[in-house]
Amino acid sequence: FVRDHILGIESNDIDITTSATPKDIKEIFADSCLPSEDYGSVTVMMKGIRFEITTFRKEIGYVDNRRPASIKYIDNLYEDLLRRDFTINTICMDSKGEIVDLLDGRSDLEKGIIRTVGKAKVRFEEDTLRILRAIRFATILDFKLDEEVIEAIKDCSYLLDRLSINRKKEELDKIFSSPHADKGIELLLALG
Repeated sequence: FVRDHILGIESNDIDITTSATPKDIKEIFADSCLPSEDYGSVTVMMKGIRFEITTFRKEIGYVDNRRPASIKYIDNLYEDLLRRDFTINTICMDSKGEIVDLLDGRSDLEKGIIRTVGKAKVRFEEDTLRILRAIRFATILDFKLDEEVIEAIKDCSYLLDRLSINRKKEELDKIFSSPHADKGIELLLALG
């Protein structure tokens, strides 16, 4: 939401991050929904808007190049942001509406570049879906991929064979329905 807000794009995709645990959130929002797998997220519907509320966490190891093996709740926003995919997705807004940008995501937003948090190859090996997400964001936002991201996608593209058809389809549908779909197709072909 914050990324889109800064870019002037209307969005109802609202993710909230907090030190409150899912149990705390369930006590505050009695009608909230806990997903079947516990990764520290709770869904709350309010005035027809869906909010994903996620507890600050560290992810410990990954299984199947997709999901964290386990998570540990923490109480530190900066450490939580270090597990994120791309710098443009680490920009936060506090309860007063002030922008909190601990990993310089706004600079990448202004430059129009998709850059990973940390080493790109590590991020893609942790969660292969991030490869298609990188291409989707570059396509939809008409941004460039960072050179390290390009090389890591080429190195890790074979991992996409392990990704479920449904997850691939969701990302590809967003790429192909973008006004910049031709760019997305070019990236998919060029990066293998």
